[in-house]
Amino acid sequence: MKKEDKPISASELNRYSYCPYQWYYERLYGMKELRRLYQERNERLGLTDKAAGNFTRGLEHHRKSYRRLRWRTRLRRFAAVLVTLILLGLTGYFWVRYGMA
Repeated sequence: MKKEDKPISASELNRYSYCPYQWYYERLYGMKELRRLYQERNERLGLTDKAAGNFTRGLEHHRKSYRRLRWRTRLRRFAAVLVTLILLGLTGYFWVRYGMA
């Protein structure tokens, strides 16, 4: 690489600290070319792309988790409103029964 190439960004420094080889090849060839080479290698070896499957499974896991969170939140709100209504009803009942009104 030449000195007049584009400057190194902070995210590139982070990538370099993670794996210097990966950073070098990304900078030399570019991500598009590396993805193409990766795909060719997998086709030649008959490998499947596990990353896409893991990504899909992860998305589904987070969707389910978010649905459960929303359900619990709604249930708690409903319970809070119900308890508040019961307490207000009991307060009104005792005020009327014992002449505090």
